[in-house]
Amino acid sequence: MTPSPRRLTGDSSAPPEVVVSALVAAGGGALFVLTALLRWYADGDAGFLTLPLGALVLELLVAGGLLAGFRPARVTGVVLFAVLALLHLLIVLAAAPWWVRLVSGVLCAAHVYGVVLLNLAPARAHLGGRE
Repeated sequence: MTPSPRRLTGDSSAPPEVVVSALVAAGGGALFVLTALLRWYADGDAGFLTLPLGALVLELLVAGGLLAGFRPARVTGVVLFAVLALLHLLIVLAAAPWWVRLVSGVLCAAHVYGVVLLNLAPARAHLGGRE
């Protein structure tokens, strides 16, 4: 296995695929929590916050691992993004206000995009996987 050009030149910055995936994780989690806060404000039920807060914590851990170059963060991110994409798809299909379904549809697409980015060769090479 040949080392990646980034390791040969001493440049340790993450490739754009990893950075955008980390932004999808952090931004997606924050937007999910914001949607839950708005729904709590509109409906008066704090139960909407439990799942988004848990997802935010997990997504921030994955984002930090991706940016730090932690090897298992890629596989963990792919699994977490896939599960969250399915969760957002269920929210889209549920009986919820139109704006909640719209935001969940966008978040579903963003998480699928994150899965695709993490499976590209530069992300795999940066995180120590096969090229």
